[in-house]
Amino acid sequence: MKIGWPWLSLFEPHPDLAAFRPVIGESGMVSSPHATASRIGLDILRRGGNAVDAAIATSAALMVICPMQCGPGGDAFWMIASRDGRIHALDASGRAAMAANADDVHAAGFNAIPMRSGFSVTTPGAVDGWAKAHAKFGSLPLSELLEPAAALAEHGFIASRHAVASYRTAEPELREKQALACLGVEAMPSLYGKVCQPALARTLRDIGASAGRTFYEGPLASAIARAVRQFGGWLDEADLAACAAEWVEPISAPFRKLTVFTTPPSTQGFGLLAALCRIEAVSSGPLDRHDPAAVHLLIEATAAALDLRDRYNQDRKGVPAGLQALWEEPAASTFAQTYDPSARSALAARPSHRVTKGDTAHLAVCDANGMCVSLIQSLFFDFGSCIPVQEGGFTLQNRGAAFHLNPEEAGALAPGIRPPSTLMPSIATIAGTPVLTSGCMGGDGQIQTQLQLLIDITDGGLDPQQAISRPRWYLDRSGADSSLVKVEAGVERSIVEGLRARGHLVEVLGPSEEIMGHAQVIQRVGSVLVGGADPRSDGQVAAC
Repeated sequence: MKIGWPWLSLFEPHPDLAAFRPVIGESGMVSSPHATASRIGLDILRRGGNAVDAAIATSAALMVICPMQCGPGGDAFWMIASRDGRIHALDASGRAAMAANADDVHAAGFNAIPMRSGFSVTTPGAVDGWAKAHAKFGSLPLSELLEPAAALAEHGFIASRHAVASYRTAEPELREKQALACLGVEAMPSLYGKVCQPALARTLRDIGASAGRTFYEGPLASAIARAVRQFGGWLDEADLAACAAEWVEPISAPFRKLTVFTTPPSTQGFGLLAALCRIEAVSSGPLDRHDPAAVHLLIEATAAALDLRDRYNQDRKGVPAGLQALWEEPAASTFAQTYDPSARSALAARPSHRVTKGDTAHLAVCDANGMCVSLIQSLFFDFGSCIPVQEGGFTLQNRGAAFHLNPEEAGALAPGIRPPSTLMPSIATIAGTPVLTSGCMGGDGQIQTQLQLLIDITDGGLDPQQAISRPRWYLDRSGADSSLVKVEAGVERSIVEGLRARGHLVEVLGPSEEIMGHAQVIQRVGSVLVGGADPRSDGQVAAC
């Protein structure tokens, strides 16, 4: 009998994703949305630093090379699995100024906080996040961890397609607020042009030498306050001096064989847990990503989760007691009893008046000793408020635009509270051992992308790179009249038709769409690390 040539494709369990290969390591791994930042983090691991050390170095590098997504003027949230098996959560988000009030916004002629205004600036918390994480877990000096990013800012980074597009997107606001020079450019950067940021380099070195206090006290803090006041905002030196990242209790829920941990309010992490418990209540067995019925279930669970997020997410001090009931029984059973496998629900059709999009950078790190970090940092919109701090070389976030002016709504503006946040890093464990370190950018898309990644890895058997790279869907609730399911090119026609048959409005986009976010995942399989980075970003995995 003649035997044909044994093509390797015969042994691929997922032939449609055969081209997407994960990075494999054993001693350490970093996945981030920029290859240079991942290499900087890996270098820290090779020099003996742990996962928290590497995360700080990677985080700082991203603030240099992705100033549209993150910077010292923004917020961060951390999930850390320590060597003893404990899961820690660090809230490094800032609060509204103590002078903040809705009357001033109304008096200025606005019914909502303008997206790029001084009113939208809350206290930047990310820098104190570095200080708190380093004080608890760091092993190398903070100045040493920030120096690679400072050197990168001083000598310049090369602008990628993504960077150039981001500058162009925000160009009108950057020019109006005279922020280009602050970011190291006199004109819009060209593709492969070099962007040098000497002021940011000085800021990073000062932060390293002072454990972050020069950012919140002294001349730089005064410069931040002046910049906000120039554009009509409330933030002052006392607000900055009072800024403090806080260790908080993570929230968790079981899903399949995993326990999924994420951050509590003011983040939307509970929305992911709410979606997962509802999915498991309807289908405790594996879901097939090629099946329209399975995708319909995921979309309906997502819609329910986002509705809960809209109704309840706010500063944790205002969260009602018993919030965990949203991702436990009987809430899951109630969803299962009312779920219609053949038709779109009213929740899945309903649009939202909330801000549903954002720009963010997530990174994942695992070291040889079992420590893992999922860290997400953001300015909210591209370049945040676009308000420059010329002396510091960065722009300030506009996370305060997520506040609501109606005092009866969750997340209403009030002095000294945190705005509702879409940031939500995650770590999943099996029997106490971290097996998935993950997260992504994307506003409403963070719940949706993490949900798809978990299903693809747990139920579908995809590796992290396959799960990240495959075409995704996104429930877009920003329309005036109805929500819209957007799918990337490559999603099977049968899924598109199956969703439409169930009443969903479906729009087919191009490949690798920015709206689908940038995800990073590290999976631990025994003693082996398997990583993926999103091809929609400039990211790569670095491993040793």
